[in-house]
Amino acid sequence: MVLFLRRYSVLTTTALLLAFSLTMLVANTRGGRRIDPLGAVFLEIVTPGSRALSALSNVFGQAWDSYVGLVGVRQENAWLRKRVRELEARFDRMADLESQSARLQALLDLRDSMPGQAVAARITSADLKGLFRTATLNKGERDGIAQGMAVVAPQGAVGHVVATSPNAARVLLLEDPSSGIDAIVQRSRARGIVEGGSGSGCVLKYVKRRDDLQPGDRVVTSGLDGIFPKGIPIGEITAVIPGERGLFQSAELQAAIDFSKLEEVLVVAAPATEVPPSPQRVRPTPAERGPAR
Repeated sequence: MVLFLRRYSVLTTTALLLAFSLTMLVANTRGGRRIDPLGAVFLEIVTPGSRALSALSNVFGQAWDSYVGLVGVRQENAWLRKRVRELEARFDRMADLESQSARLQALLDLRDSMPGQAVAARITSADLKGLFRTATLNKGERDGIAQGMAVVAPQGAVGHVVATSPNAARVLLLEDPSSGIDAIVQRSRARGIVEGGSGSGCVLKYVKRRDDLQPGDRVVTSGLDGIFPKGIPIGEITAVIPGERGLFQSAELQAAIDFSKLEEVLVVAAPATEVPPSPQRVRPTPAERGPAR
């Protein structure tokens, strides 16, 4: 029997499987319930693996969704950062334009109040620490600017023109030691000459000793030097320096203008009615000044 089974193993196995299949087919055809023992065993074996594959698929799916979402968030963040930079740049441009508009409006108002010829100009360069403290304007002779004309800003006096070319002009600033403006103290009506100091700031010189000077007094142009119109602010007295000898006293002055922040100016010519008979500024003689300190 064993020898027969070995010899006809394939035939025997095929016959048994065929018989089993026919038996299951007949049983399933007659009964209302499907009989499938191999299917149940296979299902029992496959179910844990299916669950593991499903869980693994969920994990990979969530990871992929997170990656895609992260890429989208990064792209959105990059776009938002770019948009913020663009808006900041636009805001800065608008703020600069608003500031420029305010300055030009103030310059226009000042121009309307000037009695003589006036030319608006922009400062293209400035030397505030050199031997001569000067600034260069983008307007020149073709625009009606000439040597000796006063340069002012809405805040106050700036200086006067010392050199011109067809398209540019050089201004000697108020803080330069070689500059000079005939000035008057608003409160006491004391007169003197405002010159640039050795450092920063200015000095009000040649004020009579009997005239009253106090810190906080405002100093303006007198209009008697043939250069500056009357009443242009020059600065404020910060300290009084009484002369020990001689006829005069002096005072330290804080200029009304911050020259490092100056951008636009107005070049004006004093009207003929304000020009004194002699255009030269009158300074006291050495005898009037008294012995040198």
